[in-house]
Amino acid sequence: MTRRQILLALMPPLFFGTGFTIAKPAVQHFPPLFMMLMVYAGIAIALGLTYREKFKTPILSIIAISAFSVTIQGALLFWGLRSEAMPATAANLILQIQIPFAVLLDWLIMKAKLDARKLIGTAIAVLGVAIVIGLPEQAPGLVPTIMIIVSAFCWSLGQVLAQFLGRDGGLGQLKANAFGALPQLALATLLIEQGQWQSLTSASAAQWAMLAFVGIVGFYLAYVCWFSLLRQVRMDEAAPFILLMPVVGFVTAYVVLGEAISLIQVA
Repeated sequence: MTRRQILLALMPPLFFGTGFTIAKPAVQHFPPLFMMLMVYAGIAIALGLTYREKFKTPILSIIAISAFSVTIQGALLFWGLRSEAMPATAANLILQIQIPFAVLLDWLIMKAKLDARKLIGTAIAVLGVAIVIGLPEQAPGLVPTIMIIVSAFCWSLGQVLAQFLGRDGGLGQLKANAFGALPQLALATLLIEQGQWQSLTSASAAQWAMLAFVGIVGFYLAYVCWFSLLRQVRMDEAAPFILLMPVVGFVTAYVVLGEAISLIQVA
């Protein structure tokens, strides 16, 4: 990787880490799928007005990529994060199981080489997640933990499919995801969730600010950088940088949400 690519690779964990942590209080007010619908509607409008290039990725590929990387992943992730039994700090760590998933799926789908170094790194990441889940003093809830782990698998699959099936650049891939996910999210929130209108009318200025931050930083900026990176380097080169996300998430959770951080979590 070049220095410019490394600098680009440092941006997604910064944006994902802050956006995901701030999403904790936001998603406790707005229904998760409805919140994602608003976020991706904003992205679709912004890119529809500013990025006029036609999609190069086939429509069926767009639907498949957006289903895994947006709709299914987002529903499981934010419903898990919404639980009182899932602190943002623990969720940041558990979510890192997506990196081993991405490396293994990259090996299965993209036929990337899986050497001893990658296997050792994967094993360490899985061990770290296992330690967090098994913390005796503040173990996260089982159901939200399972939801976040499955969401991590769906996200990893979506990213590998984006690299395998996608034909657009960073902005193009994000725009394709937004347009592909909108009907899925709209149908899902109508069928599964309640209280959408009430969440809009009762939201405070702080909650609207959090939603805007999650949408702009945690989704728009994060995915523009991420998809741009995936067009330039292999998944096994890009994915490990996401492991910096807990560092950013921990600091954000401590400063903004006032969450405590234990020594074993730091380890």
